[in-house]
Amino acid sequence: MPITTYRTSDVLLHSNRIRFTDKVDNKAYRSCSGYLHDCRKRGFNDVVLDFSTCTSAFPKGMLPLLSAVDTLRRENIGVSVKLPEKTSLRYLFLNTNWAHFLEPERFQTSNATHDNHLAAQRFADSGQQQKLVNAFLDVVMRNLTLDRRVIAGLEWSINEITDNVLNHAKCSEGGIVQASTFQKARKVAFGVADSGRGILTSLREGLPNLQTDRQAIGEAMKAGITRNPDVGQGNGLAGALNIMTMSKGLFMIRSGLATTVVRANKEGSAPVPQNYEESERKRFHGTFVYGELGLDTDLDLAKALGFGGEPHEPTDIIELLYEEGDAIVLRLRDESTGFGSRLRGRQLRSKCENLLNAEPSKPLLLDWSGVPLVSSSFADELVGKLFASLGPLAFSARVRNIGMDSIVRQLVDKAIMQRVAQVANGRAGWGFR
Repeated sequence: MPITTYRTSDVLLHSNRIRFTDKVDNKAYRSCSGYLHDCRKRGFNDVVLDFSTCTSAFPKGMLPLLSAVDTLRRENIGVSVKLPEKTSLRYLFLNTNWAHFLEPERFQTSNATHDNHLAAQRFADSGQQQKLVNAFLDVVMRNLTLDRRVIAGLEWSINEITDNVLNHAKCSEGGIVQASTFQKARKVAFGVADSGRGILTSLREGLPNLQTDRQAIGEAMKAGITRNPDVGQGNGLAGALNIMTMSKGLFMIRSGLATTVVRANKEGSAPVPQNYEESERKRFHGTFVYGELGLDTDLDLAKALGFGGEPHEPTDIIELLYEEGDAIVLRLRDESTGFGSRLRGRQLRSKCENLLNAEPSKPLLLDWSGVPLVSSSFADELVGKLFASLGPLAFSARVRNIGMDSIVRQLVDKAIMQRVAQVANGRAGWGFR
């Protein structure tokens, strides 16, 4: 077989080796998908994905590539990987689990603790799905202080999109989820990818006259459109689309030969979908959904989910996991792998602020049962700064510590008294962050 070389601005194909020479993003994935098709046509039994000289990588390029690799393996085409030479990028591939999903025989799943994102995770049943949804929301609440409607909107979106994979994709491997929070950019981004049968094939069960992937995506984004009413009402993608665009965010769906992108219209008029179609050579075997939710707008969740003129307020994770009668309960033993750093304290304080904001009329019970010891920095970051932020009256009225070991209580009391002394000395005021 003669050696051939093809090049685009960001991807190079040489024989069965695909080398990424710039950013691994949406554009690079599209180039790569064409080269994967070429490798199939030429009869290669294995493909090398070479990231050694890439300059950066993003979920919008990597998640569909992970699903494309699942498709290759089902076709008995082997995949091997050369990781980036740049140290920080190499760690990114390892810590996000991209390396693992590209070549699982060689790279284990990462156990690294990620402060502001959920590493790529696979789910294949409802138990795994719910665990990932809860983990995603935990990352969000630990890093961002949000209105409860925003938290509920994120939960709705990720729940519905992952549930679509389980109910409609017919993919033996399930789906892959990844999510990130961006404090400075004030947004949350997530992606869900699968290598299943695609939206067109799924929707044709209920809409047999559909002809193209673009038509199928357009129908899937409408409220009440479903392949089978017994399986679902068909409101998941429509609700997620409304939530993303009403928050001045972005929503994208890729399936088969089509991609649809919907961006919020800054002028306030209804957003207009942008549609892109590919050649058969660049077909995406599956479905990829990507969303960005902006955090600086008031999200009218009832309006976003009010299909047919009927407002809808979904049950959210705060009600299910934290509300207990007339109080909100946060069991610290279940919330952290360690109690020795300011980072963990800061993340839990952010979560406390979200819980307090979600139910202003209810007290927050911090249950310290099973926590034998904490560091002074952890106690200060969680309780000392929460006391300083709320002020003494609001703190005493709204926050209660229960189940404390005597040593932990002494450390927490000391953290509070040090913050009181700072205020008395004029070094910080109530509302300290």
